[in-house]
Amino acid sequence: MTDKIFSMPVRVNDFIANTVNLNNEELGVYWRLLCFAWENKAMLCNDKSEIYEICKSGNGKSKRVVDKILKKFFVLNDENCYVQKAQQDEWERVTNLHEIRSIAGKKGAEATNLIQQTDGKGVGKKPPLTLTPTPTLINNKILYSEEFEKFWTNDGRSIKSDTFKQWKKLGKEEKADLKKKWELYKEQNTNEKGKFFKACERFLAKRIFDEISVVDKVVNFDPLARIKGYVNFVKKGQRIPTISDDMVDIMLREGLITKEEHARW
Repeated sequence: MTDKIFSMPVRVNDFIANTVNLNNEELGVYWRLLCFAWENKAMLCNDKSEIYEICKSGNGKSKRVVDKILKKFFVLNDENCYVQKAQQDEWERVTNLHEIRSIAGKKGAEATNLIQQTDGKGVGKKPPLTLTPTPTLINNKILYSEEFEKFWTNDGRSIKSDTFKQWKKLGKEEKADLKKKWELYKEQNTNEKGKFFKACERFLAKRIFDEISVVDKVVNFDPLARIKGYVNFVKKGQRIPTISDDMVDIMLREGLITKEEHARW
């Protein structure tokens, strides 16, 4: 499935009712952010400088307009990304519907091919095609394997169903250390803004895990070096799921933050 759904549904009555008190500039900023979020799986990165750039906000007044819209319409999700709740629900509905239709279309094509290879009486003119396994659906929802559920964590960028497709292509041995490799990859590729380079589905599809040695990385891994990478977040009071209270305690013990910064956290 494509990473993007190019058509963004809009409930016109709700949109008008929710924006009736906005002026033209505020309305334009809100619409621009909604469109940009939709292109990124209904999420905006928690990076004000990037959001200001999206809205072409170059001065204090226009930045205050962006801040107002973010505060009024968006919230931070578990992955520290801005989301508009109604839009996020719509994205999940549309992607789930797209997945169901895609599966139905493939099954219909396979059934047609199978009929064309028989004489209509079940006697095959050619060996019958092997039907491609598709995810099990229960009440229009995909039933994921227990093994995949243990591996999956929402990285804020991947679509779960797409990641599951890539997961099913891998052999048992390839999956053995996959979660450890994924966690190591995220740790080593997270920048100061809390973003890592490849989404989980791409990590699997591009076989990035082949380049990672769990043994080597664990032996050479310096926990303090990783913790230092998150010091600025703590100093600014910016909470992200990766930072635990134990990590903050270590920062204080190692003199990386002050007692006041530790107490504020």
